[in-house]
Amino acid sequence: MDDQNQFSSSKKLIQSASSLIVALPPDPSSDIVSAGLSLHLSFIASGKKSQIGCGTQVHVDPKLVGAQEIADSIGAKNLVISFDYHEDDLEKVDYDVRPDGKFYLMIKPKAGAPTPDVSNVKYSYSGASADLVITLGINSLEELGKIYADEKNFLDEAKILSLNITPRPVQFTKNLLHQSANSFSELVSELVEKTELKISGDSAKNLLSSIYEETKSLTSPKMTANTFSSISFLMRNGARLPNQQAFVPRFSQPTFFEAPHAPSVIPTEVEESQTTNISDDDNVPMPQEENKPYVIPPSNLPNQNVPNDWTKPKIFRAGDL
Repeated sequence: MDDQNQFSSSKKLIQSASSLIVALPPDPSSDIVSAGLSLHLSFIASGKKSQIGCGTQVHVDPKLVGAQEIADSIGAKNLVISFDYHEDDLEKVDYDVRPDGKFYLMIKPKAGAPTPDVSNVKYSYSGASADLVITLGINSLEELGKIYADEKNFLDEAKILSLNITPRPVQFTKNLLHQSANSFSELVSELVEKTELKISGDSAKNLLSSIYEETKSLTSPKMTANTFSSISFLMRNGARLPNQQAFVPRFSQPTFFEAPHAPSVIPTEVEESQTTNISDDDNVPMPQEENKPYVIPPSNLPNQNVPNDWTKPKIFRAGDL
């Protein structure tokens, strides 16, 4: 099956499923955890029911968003209560449903036997149920460890989509997305994009950080055009490369200036005398522009002493305006 057909069939499986389970192998790599967790979060963001489980404790980078959602089982139908106790000390087990609607489970020990220690009681779930199970990086269901041991009957009959970054086929399912890629995070990024799932900024950040690490800070000679395409897709959805500062556009501040004020014209003695001697019948032409002062040409000014400060540059201060 070629690459395009694999993505097309995987898209149909995911889009037709309303509930999904992402199953991680025991002791998964940080790349598998980032890929599986981001796929799980994308299912939830797209309005689907999703669970993610791993049969062993997962050690992840504290910066990985959503790691607390990884459970040690994939069952969600049956409540299981477990504690340390010897069968020979047990008299009987009984239950009661009270009028208040609460369920009571009674563990009655034999005479002289110790009382069950409540500090050892643990609660879990069993009875998995989902439309589609997605596995990452396994060649057989037995490699799921505790996950398969707990839910063998369900997994043997479930519809499963296998994801892997090698083209090697598997026997436990015919639904494969096995592509040659640098990392599972790169493969899941391409799957999320082509399946048109919604991806949050946190999921995009998880995937891009893993791709950056798996390609040795984008210096690996195995990088392909698909690698850069995945990086572009993740950055368009809110992710940034590690140590990359967010781009904030800066605009230069415009120069502050004030419009020049027109100098006030102080009438001279000559102007005053001429103004008082003009009568209404003299028909003296007036300036055409209202805001333009009428200035007597210098040749008509009388020969008189001009104050020294008139010939010096004028300096305006804030208090003078």
